[in-house]
Amino acid sequence: MSKRNNEPKELKQTDFREKKSFRSLLTAAAVLVAAAIFVVPYLAAKKPYMRAEADAQQAPLVVLQVVALADLSHTSEYVGRVEAIQSVSVKPQVAGEITRVHFREGSVVRAGQPLFSIDGSQYSATVELRRAALASATAARDNAVKYLARLNASDKRSVSEADRDSAENAVRQAEASVAQSRASLKLAEIDLAHASIRSPITGRVGKAAYTKGNYVTPAGGALADIVQVDPVRVAFAMPDKEYIAHSGKRAGASYDMKLRLADGSEYPVRGEPDFEDNVMNSSTGTIAVAFRFANEDGQLVPGEMVRVSMSAAERSVAPVIPQEALMTDAKGDYVYTVDGSDTVKETRVELGGEYGTMTEVRSGLDGGEKVIVSGLQSARAGSPVKVLETKDPALQLKTPAQAAMESGYDPKIISSADVADKAK
Repeated sequence: MSKRNNEPKELKQTDFREKKSFRSLLTAAAVLVAAAIFVVPYLAAKKPYMRAEADAQQAPLVVLQVVALADLSHTSEYVGRVEAIQSVSVKPQVAGEITRVHFREGSVVRAGQPLFSIDGSQYSATVELRRAALASATAARDNAVKYLARLNASDKRSVSEADRDSAENAVRQAEASVAQSRASLKLAEIDLAHASIRSPITGRVGKAAYTKGNYVTPAGGALADIVQVDPVRVAFAMPDKEYIAHSGKRAGASYDMKLRLADGSEYPVRGEPDFEDNVMNSSTGTIAVAFRFANEDGQLVPGEMVRVSMSAAERSVAPVIPQEALMTDAKGDYVYTVDGSDTVKETRVELGGEYGTMTEVRSGLDGGEKVIVSGLQSARAGSPVKVLETKDPALQLKTPAQAAMESGYDPKIISSADVADKAK
């Protein structure tokens, strides 16, 4: 009896457990549904950020360098020699004894100024003799002309043709004698004029090789040397690389030419282009170039050695970039720049000269842009990149500057503010 009473009680406890488990399952399901309602939208919203982060992790690493402005004005120095534009060795044109020296050795003489006087007595006598000969020839011609005139005025029957022909020939011979006598007189006058030796140019005269009482002839040596001292020419040898570089900029450009004298002082006058040779010296690879300098005070002496400094009169400032940043395709030259969002942009450029490891950019860049110098193979226009920026080229350009100096140029990297200050 008691056993039967216990069985319903056990059944009731079992039903309670089952109901409790069922309620737990319902609660768990509700929790999962609620989680799905909140988590799925969150994950959906976060997915683009996760994708961007993944793309950023996959973006290539590139090295950037800021485009620098460089002062490309180049100063070249050469060793030059002062030369006289005109130099004359004064020699006698006639023989004779020097009767007077009219100049002071080492002084400046003017064109046409007397230098030496040669005894001209015999030349003066010769002139008188030639004048007498001319007068005699002139009289003979006049007689011949008058005789021919009388024959022509006579009756043709009384004068033979032979007589008339002889008279005409006599006139022509007399005219020839007059011309010859006149030429002889002119030669004698020239010789007499050469007895007074005058300076052909204005310049400084040297030492007199002959003094008063010496007999000189045209076959002898020079009596004195005269060199022009104002203006003078400074000549130097320009290497072929320098000549090509300067000639490319010479059209429409002016150059500032300075001289430094042997004592280290600077000559206060600027030079002007005077002469360029027409051939390059194949042995030295140089070409002769000369500039003209005013020399009123005679400070520059022909034959003197000086240092020549040549630079462009106007400052040349332009952006420069490393050559490893350049790329070329069928359209021309271009570089990859990176903007503030680390996105690559293709920028077309027009290039100028090369200065060591740097290249001048004439258009396309203004300075301050960031160009890719390493990692170009992985970069693509419009794509993001991870950047590693080098130091300011103004502080970091030691190696390219050294290479530039080896090639004959030394571009000085400057800041934009410096350019603005210099332009004022």
